[in-house]
Amino acid sequence: MKKKIICLISAVCAVFSLILAGCNAPTEKYDSSISEIRDAVYEGRGGSFSVTAVSGVHEDPFSPDGTAGKKREFTVITLKPDEFMPGSLYTYAVTVDGKEFGGVMTMHPFGETYSVELDKRTHEETLSLDIKLGSSDETVELRSVAEEGDIDADHALDTALTAMKDELESIKSGNSFACEIYVRLIANPINADGGYYWYVAFVESDGTRAVLIDRKSAEVVGVKNK
Repeated sequence: MKKKIICLISAVCAVFSLILAGCNAPTEKYDSSISEIRDAVYEGRGGSFSVTAVSGVHEDPFSPDGTAGKKREFTVITLKPDEFMPGSLYTYAVTVDGKEFGGVMTMHPFGETYSVELDKRTHEETLSLDIKLGSSDETVELRSVAEEGDIDADHALDTALTAMKDELESIKSGNSFACEIYVRLIANPINADGGYYWYVAFVESDGTRAVLIDRKSAEVVGVKNK
């Protein structure tokens, strides 16, 4: 009987510890200062175009003004044709985390891409995207770039907060900052070796502090101080 009681107490303590850990997660602790978390990225290839997708939550409307606003879920799908033809009509159909979407993609006003933003977040391993252009119809599998051993958004934010501790001290107040925070998984901005890094930025009205973090080792590989 005594042994059962001890086991029960241990189990309760373990659950309680997990709850506390979740409550203390950096992205939850500093949620009021976070404007964007982009923690899922996908890549795919069609016969004559490449496709990427990013997913997470961001403020709406988005405004890099140093103040975080109310957030909503999003997934942005971007199609890049091998040969860009302005005004092409790309229609799409995709299911994101159980919700079906479809319509016409919008041409970027400056870049040679077409895209669509959906009001749903996902962490699925793959997305099946149907693309139609004229009489051409093909299905593209978008695969998550996540790999075993990657650090997550919480680890990335915690690393950045430690690396910028002294610089952020003057704008910190309890569980918030006088800035807005972006936590993004982004394509390698350093060289042509490929891969992805975590980019964590602290955006104030008069400038941006940012940290670039290796997604495997959590090593800080770049720092920007306004």
